[in-house]
Amino acid sequence: MNVTEYLTCWAASYKSDLINNIMPFWMKYGLDQVNGGVYTCVNRDGSLMDTTKSVWFQGRFGFIAAFAYNHMDKNSEWLSASKSCIDFIERHCFDTDGRMYFEVTGDGRPLRKRRYVFSECFAAIAMSEYALASGDRVYAEKALELFSRVLRFITTPGILSPKYCDTLSLRGHSITMILINT
Repeated sequence: MNVTEYLTCWAASYKSDLINNIMPFWMKYGLDQVNGGVYTCVNRDGSLMDTTKSVWFQGRFGFIAAFAYNHMDKNSEWLSASKSCIDFIERHCFDTDGRMYFEVTGDGRPLRKRRYVFSECFAAIAMSEYALASGDRVYAEKALELFSRVLRFITTPGILSPKYCDTLSLRGHSITMILINT
C-alpha cells in the first residue's frame, strides 16, 4: 500500500467512526437537553457518571459538532448541538473578570477556575467554526474578541498565576500548543 492509499484508507476510517460512532454517542448520551451544553462525565455505556461539565469541553464539542457539519455531513442536529454548547458557554461559563471557569455544575453554577486559558481558546474555536457553519458573522467577531482577551490574559503579568516559582527557570509549552490550535 502506498502513502496515498494508506492516508485515504485511514481518512475514510476516521470519517466513518466520527459519523457512525462518535457523534451519535455524544448526541444521544452527552447532549444536555435541559440546560444546554454537553455532559462530560459519560461512561462507555452512555450512563452519566457525574453532572459536572468541563468548560473547555463545551468549546471542544461545540467546535467538533460545527466542524463535522462543515466538513462531513450537513446534519442540522450537529449544528444545533454546537449552538447549544456556545449558548451554555455564554450564559454560564464566564466569570465577572472576563475569564472563564474550568468546571461548572450541570446547570451552569461555577465549580472551579484555573490559571489556564484552555476554556477560552476552545470557546473561541467553537464560535469561529460555528460562524463558518451558520454564516452568522457575530460569532466570528465574538471569537476574535475572545482570542484578543486570551492574548491580554497571557501577556499581562498578574492575570494568570505562574506555573512555576521564580526559583525554577522553566517554560511550559501547553499555552503555545493551545494557541497554535486556536
